[in-house]
Amino acid sequence: MRARTAVTATALAAATALTLTACGGGSGGGGDKISTSPSTSAATAAPTTSSPASGSRIVLDPSVKLPAGLKLDFAWSTPSDPAQKAALTATANFMQSMVHGVVEQNPKDGSLYGFATDSALTYAKTYVQNHVSAKRTLTGTDDFYRPVVKLGAKSTVAEVTFCENDAKLYAKDLSTGKVDTTPAGDDSYTSYDIVLAKMPTQAELWQARSVTYKERAVQCKQ
Repeated sequence: MRARTAVTATALAAATALTLTACGGGSGGGGDKISTSPSTSAATAAPTTSSPASGSRIVLDPSVKLPAGLKLDFAWSTPSDPAQKAALTATANFMQSMVHGVVEQNPKDGSLYGFATDSALTYAKTYVQNHVSAKRTLTGTDDFYRPVVKLGAKSTVAEVTFCENDAKLYAKDLSTGKVDTTPAGDDSYTSYDIVLAKMPTQAELWQARSVTYKERAVQCKQ
């Protein structure tokens, strides 16, 4: 099972206390705010929008494609709302970019900078660096499910909450090839709360700005 990777205390505090303001491109218009607080759990946050309706699966950026034997399974349907769809897809790309960085053994992997900024980028780089320092990569399947998208009033900021079960994702020693098959348990479950902002471009491009998570999130049991 994947070893948990802690971010620095400063980065985590910034992520949990962040009030994010994203400005529209070119017009100088008003901001769009979503406030995340330490008392808000990723699995219990009250959404202003519904969970994505059933439909086709989201399509990930090909730049974060993973090798055979390693898969992140996003059981996420495509929302009909374009902003929700873009935010949800960017969240999945962000999560997969971290694993891509681990596979490449590169905390400066270009995909990290494409899908994250601010404290979320610090989190991602630390995650990758810890695996590099341990000389470990990843193998198996990581499951992500129960996504909920919460948009700001002007749809330039979003909060995405979801669950993870990494019971079938394992650390692999790069030197020996040995796979750490730790048994599944309550520590297999994690709940996430990610705040994203739309980039000031014409395309629906979003980046993760902050990450908060709760380990041993038993409420995520399937």
